[in-house]
Amino acid sequence: MRPNLPSWDPNWKRRYNSPPDDLISEFYVPAFARSVKYDRAVGFFSSRLLAEISPSIDEFVANGGTMRLITSPSNLSDDDLRAMGKGEHFRTILEEDLTKAIRSPIPSGVLSDRLRLLTWMVATGSLEVRIALREHPECYSLFHEKIGIFSDDSNYWMTFTGSPNETIGGALRHSESFPLHRSWASEDQHAYATEERDRFEQIWNEHVNGIATWTANDWIEHPMREAFGTREPRYKSITRSDRRERSPESISDAEPSVMLPATSSSLLPSIPEGLVLRDFQREAVNSWLRASGRGTFAMATGTGKTITALTAATQASIYEAQRNQPILILVIVPLVDLVEQWSAAAKRFGFRPAKYTGSMRANELRELKSTFSAARFSKGRRAEMVITTAGSLTPRSSTEDAGSHFLQQQLGRHRGPLMVIGDEMHSLGTPPRLAALPKEPTFTLGLSATPKRHGDEAGTEELLAYFGRPVISIDIKDAIYKYNALVPYDYLFWPIELTPEESREYKLISQRIASAYAQGNEEVAERHIRARTRLTQHASNKITLLRQLLRDGLATDSHQLVYVAEGKNPETDVAQLDTVEAIMREEFCMRVARYYGQTRDDDREDLQLALASGDIQALIAMKCLDEGVDIPSARTGIMMASTQNPRQFVQRRGRLLRRDPNSPKSHAVIHDMVVMPPHPTGDESESEKRLVGVELSRAAELADAARNTECRFKVIELAYEYNLDPETYPWMTLAESEEMQEWI
Repeated sequence: MRPNLPSWDPNWKRRYNSPPDDLISEFYVPAFARSVKYDRAVGFFSSRLLAEISPSIDEFVANGGTMRLITSPSNLSDDDLRAMGKGEHFRTILEEDLTKAIRSPIPSGVLSDRLRLLTWMVATGSLEVRIALREHPECYSLFHEKIGIFSDDSNYWMTFTGSPNETIGGALRHSESFPLHRSWASEDQHAYATEERDRFEQIWNEHVNGIATWTANDWIEHPMREAFGTREPRYKSITRSDRRERSPESISDAEPSVMLPATSSSLLPSIPEGLVLRDFQREAVNSWLRASGRGTFAMATGTGKTITALTAATQASIYEAQRNQPILILVIVPLVDLVEQWSAAAKRFGFRPAKYTGSMRANELRELKSTFSAARFSKGRRAEMVITTAGSLTPRSSTEDAGSHFLQQQLGRHRGPLMVIGDEMHSLGTPPRLAALPKEPTFTLGLSATPKRHGDEAGTEELLAYFGRPVISIDIKDAIYKYNALVPYDYLFWPIELTPEESREYKLISQRIASAYAQGNEEVAERHIRARTRLTQHASNKITLLRQLLRDGLATDSHQLVYVAEGKNPETDVAQLDTVEAIMREEFCMRVARYYGQTRDDDREDLQLALASGDIQALIAMKCLDEGVDIPSARTGIMMASTQNPRQFVQRRGRLLRRDPNSPKSHAVIHDMVVMPPHPTGDESESEKRLVGVELSRAAELADAARNTECRFKVIELAYEYNLDPETYPWMTLAESEEMQEWI
């Protein structure tokens, strides 16, 4: 038996104020659960309004509930109405206005699903819609009254007037306040509730002089069917369970039709309509669920880690909703660019992400505080998301403790379910960033093509202990040739010889390194190693080769990414970025642009679009295009900056292999400039061999997954020339069928 409205006493309030009240879970959901009729007079008509006035109505409709809505046109102003007069074509214009409002885009799969139910209600008469206007002798004007009435089957009812507007903004984001009058509460309350109910009935039945109404169901049913389709109400009770006894449900059959539980409000996400998960993405999420919501997706760049992670977050949100618990999802990314990318992707799932990047406007900070408050104080089914950078999450120094750091302060107050997603998780492995991660989250999910931290086994182990071991691993070869998630590529390996002057300097620095190690002075040795690295990074023959490649055709190509070395040439004191830009722009008349740390955030998206359109032929970057930034239009990469960090070159390769839905490419081309020490004489120091070994290991790995994998033999030949030890570098003796990647 359905409970009546008084059964929620004493939870009903005399006045609702948002914030801090959560209008969805504290007012609408319990009201619909106890009512058989909902009457509403409100604002302007739109398809979104229809969806948003009904945050939880499947059970309401399945139990015979009905709705009546009085509203005004959406796209007409008082001036428009005054100019129209009362001619015969007036009804036609009203109908056209409603049709236009219905066909406006609906960004959320949750709202679309709800609109299918509301279309069914219109068709069956469970929802009646009337358009109301103020009537004057020569024309009409807009109707602005706001009345809401919930009535149960025990002859009790309650009314509210004024705010809120029945929109997500009204229910969640704006500051809203309204009194609630309950017919059973007191004599005064009964009088108010009666007066407001009578007012609605009088307007509905056209008993108020000066207010005219038109029945709109016949006008809106057909366009709603065309725009949304229909579905009958479905009843699904939400049961509470203990997390220790239950894990989130598997999504082995996850398809776009897998939506939210019918009783959920739009405060929960859903799998977007039109999204078809690939088999390996479904398996990744199911493996994570079977691991109780802990684990890492070690998936090659371009295999859809973000979409897969958001699917996992959706499942976690629905699971906590079944326990009637709000969940907070914290997404941590390495770069500001990725905050916007994640935000756009999350909105497809129905999340309402708040962003924190350290420097924020007052309105953005208010929205962020509201998000944390909603997750902390609300009851019932909702998911809140905050997206931040690793730098913004981490206090700047040991003196800035969690109590004075805004984000740490907010996270420290959260006591409910918490999911932490670490995108490019390897960037979180430094001691300060590890310390900044929230303690004992409910769910953890790490994402990376390369979960291992270069030269930091301890940091890697701590990360895996926090996020969980990989639940799926997809290497680059599978991503290209098995799943067709990335395009194949050609790898062009260009050994760069040092000039005689550079060779002499290289030998001198190498001797200093050996001497420092012999004396046990590692600090001095590291300083000399950095000097030798600067020398190789800025080897002058890189510039010579660049000019040759441009003359051979690259000067007329487009969609290029050029990675240059950081810092300045130790001989000329000129940055390689400046040199390369001048050559491409002035000598070869190319359209190029810088994309580096000083590029403003607002300009970065414009540069990516310019590259995609061909307005710019090449972007010249240092490190800003390493991780996660989607530039699927890029087809040619010129790697002038040698990197000894395997994660970095894997990420750079990934930028070039993404498939471009707007301009499909058959393959990508990678030009890799690898600086080699002076020609081997047999007396190379161990530090020189280590440098050669790291450089050639990178080249061998890039060659291994390329279409022209035979170029690996050239790399192996060089390794033997420099007397590298096959036991130290096993790829030197790998059979062609053997795998050489460990984390890709």
